[in-house]
Amino acid sequence: MNEPSFGDRYAASQLARRDSGVRARVKQLYLDRILRFATGVTVDVGCGAGQLLEQLPAGSIGIEVNPALVAALRSRGLNVLQVAGDPSTISLGTVQPGVASTVVLSHVLEHFDDAARVLRRLMVDCSALGVSRLIIVVPGAVGYRSDATHRTFVTLDYLAAHALLDGDGCRVVHRSFFPGDLQAIGRLFIYHELMVVYELDATRAGR
Repeated sequence: MNEPSFGDRYAASQLARRDSGVRARVKQLYLDRILRFATGVTVDVGCGAGQLLEQLPAGSIGIEVNPALVAALRSRGLNVLQVAGDPSTISLGTVQPGVASTVVLSHVLEHFDDAARVLRRLMVDCSALGVSRLIIVVPGAVGYRSDATHRTFVTLDYLAAHALLDGDGCRVVHRSFFPGDLQAIGRLFIYHELMVVYELDATRAGR
């Protein structure tokens, strides 16, 4: 993952945006899509300002790289873990086996140079922890190009080309674009996104 070192200023801007009335109401439309599919205790990887985390089922866990955001969210009573380990991948090493049933990766995967490798490794780790559902959300074309820290444009074609749709222990149970369930909208609207929901097979563990 090739990211700047986010500090207090970045955290403050994220928290301010979170509390903006109009922005929060619009954001809720996006969050509701994820909440429909998040079952049981959920791990929100890259939980940011915590908008999703605070609405997930009781006992859910956030994982965040920015220590200022971790501190702010903990002060709100949220269970947030500081990212540990290799920053070039996603680690669930601090999550105990058998605790969570869902993992959410919203607007995180596109920040990695080799998103396919990161996602495949995450699927294996999820299965080892007993996680049966994985939800990924990634930006459309305009949204992807809008951020210089984005490294991989993740599309359905990209996932298919890397054998990351159905097969080998994973099964897609839902895929959709929002707003407007049409990929082409992402070439025009910056806040367009793709969501893919996987069901995972525990036999992937150890592969």
